[in-house]
Amino acid sequence: RGTRADLDTMLFGLFRIPAVLLVLAGLLLTAPAAIEAIEAKCSACAAVAGRLQTALEAEKPRNHVDLRGRLDSKGVRYGKLIPYDVSEQRFTELMEDVCGGSLGQYQLKRVKLRDGPEDGDGIKVTQRWENIGRVSKNPQAKTMRDELNDYCHRIVEKQEEVLQKALYAKELNSTNVAEKMCIQFGAECEDGDDLASAQSPAVKEAKLEKDKDVKSSGKKKKGAKKKGAKKPAKGDDKKEL
Repeated sequence: RGTRADLDTMLFGLFRIPAVLLVLAGLLLTAPAAIEAIEAKCSACAAVAGRLQTALEAEKPRNHVDLRGRLDSKGVRYGKLIPYDVSEQRFTELMEDVCGGSLGQYQLKRVKLRDGPEDGDGIKVTQRWENIGRVSKNPQAKTMRDELNDYCHRIVEKQEEVLQKALYAKELNSTNVAEKMCIQFGAECEDGDDLASAQSPAVKEAKLEKDKDVKSSGKKKKGAKKKGAKKPAKGDDKKEL
């Protein structure tokens, strides 16, 4: 027969099991918050949205996706023709390189602001993910790169369903990706002003460069017209006596 001490030990063990389960449940509930944590999350989201924006801008019009891969008893193919705009193939192609490419060129930087919190030296600064135009080989840079890449995969997985739905409904396009991902769907940014200040200067520089190319192209055409104009013959510009 077991002693009273053995019985107490057994009862104590039975009561301890629920407590352990509660602790484990608490850890599971708090884990997502820790997993999604990233410095300057609004800026990080803007960087990811910029990659999807680039993919949308590079899209070429396509008619449909042919799923008629089977043959009937008469040898005629049958199946569905799905409009490319609402196909799984389109969404997959758009998202497949969002977390790659130029995202690896982003680094977390301290930038000065006109308005904002001051640091220990009394300078108003903030942190922002910026495209430095190259992939740094610095070990610290690699850590930052991995952190942003992990964040990208998390937010894409989290928003996959709503992004796909918005794309098919033609509510998502190259002009509003950041607003959809970072404010409406994810609340990574507080508002439009927060998003605008969080975006990398590379986004603005790309637009300025594009405008510059357009102006330069216009000047070249104008110069070509002048170059092709006939020169006045000798004596035509002399005044009559």
